[in-house]
Amino acid sequence: MVYCDNETTLTQGLRISLYADIAMKTLFHHIFHAELPDIGERYRKIVSAFVVLFIIGYSVGFLQLLHLGAYLGPGLGDTVSFDPLINSLAELKRSKPAMWYGLICLLSFTILFRFTAMLGGYFLFEREEGQAYPIKWILVFFLANLLSTLAIPVILIGLGTLFVLAGLDFGIGWHWVEYNAQLANKLVLEHVPTLVDAPAPLAVFVIAVIGGFFHYWFHRLGHTQRFLWLLFHRPHHMTPALIQSTTMAVFTALPLFIFLILPYNLVFGACTKLFSSEPLYTEVIIYNCLILIPEIFGHQTALYRIASRSRLIRILSFVSGGGIYHYMHHSSEPEHCGRSGAVNLVNIGGGPLFIWDIIFGTYCPLSAKTPRAGLSGQPELYMNPLRLTLAGVMQIGAELLHNPSWREKWRIVVGSSSYTPPISTDFAVKTSASKTKQATPSAPIYNFAFHSETDTTSKVITANSVQE
Repeated sequence: MVYCDNETTLTQGLRISLYADIAMKTLFHHIFHAELPDIGERYRKIVSAFVVLFIIGYSVGFLQLLHLGAYLGPGLGDTVSFDPLINSLAELKRSKPAMWYGLICLLSFTILFRFTAMLGGYFLFEREEGQAYPIKWILVFFLANLLSTLAIPVILIGLGTLFVLAGLDFGIGWHWVEYNAQLANKLVLEHVPTLVDAPAPLAVFVIAVIGGFFHYWFHRLGHTQRFLWLLFHRPHHMTPALIQSTTMAVFTALPLFIFLILPYNLVFGACTKLFSSEPLYTEVIIYNCLILIPEIFGHQTALYRIASRSRLIRILSFVSGGGIYHYMHHSSEPEHCGRSGAVNLVNIGGGPLFIWDIIFGTYCPLSAKTPRAGLSGQPELYMNPLRLTLAGVMQIGAELLHNPSWREKWRIVVGSSSYTPPISTDFAVKTSASKTKQATPSAPIYNFAFHSETDTTSKVITANSVQE
């Protein structure tokens, strides 16, 4: 009798465990495979209010980043705060009142201009593209960027836990970025000489050019190196049409940046120390204010036509090494891929005048019509923010698991972004072609047809002229 009771209890326990396992698998299946449905226009006012609030916060929040020209000064890049700007303004007011008034005017203009441009990028979208910006895209890509951002504390907690297990302090991992930035600054200040203590304006320009070389190759590797592209940089390029709230470049790169903070600050800090004995805080703030004026056009689909036809905006963008020319970097057109098939490999940026793009053959003039943005060929994506965020991790993990050859495993991790192993599934892309073609298909499969002008592919817009 006791034996029967135990057997019944065991059977019930196994049944409960089985049901729980099935329920969990079903839940995870729905979470990962479900897609956001199309959202009706009756919610447009709510979404528009959210976009406006985001734009206000973004316009003011960027003031915390004005001193972050990592390649423009030792000590820069380790603190996201209003304090460096406030301290620089206080020092400038005390020592150079006229320059203080000028900087206040420049800051005010930059904030107002960027705010207006971002509003235009959203509210002019329907006029320029034939329909309002899809609400579903706003939710999907904003949430995907938010999930990528949440990876930062997760990684830091993981690092802290590893240090605890090693018998060290949890704070070493939690404050990993600060510790590495301080170490880089210390090494730069103690071991890098100042070859020429150049005047501040000349120093900023020279540093921007030399530091831009390293910035160019960091960014280019994010496109050409398979591991870096799939895991870290591709989510930034997924959005089929750009507005600021769906395209936050820094967020998707930050998890990787945590591990690069030491070499990043060493390289860029050393570039500054060679030409300036002191950090160029005020000069960096002025420089960033100026380049951030045209920069806002780089992620605004609806403003491409307007900006590309403005000679002033084109010139400012070209001089800054970004702006409206950066929009070409987000083009999904196959001709804007590199020779190797790596995606979005034009106008990579890094320093003024696109000097490194021109030298290394990745500079691209503006198209006469607005290029379609997104991954090459605009493949149809799963409208699931969690799936899009984890797609790269899952793809590489599945490839390593299902491709038995060690040669293939090596190429999966360190190969070109244009390489696809024999067994591969792109978890971000809906089409069946994702299982047999490149990690990002290069065929022109346009799934998002907006109204646009008739154009021929041979037409381009240069910095000094518009060809009609």
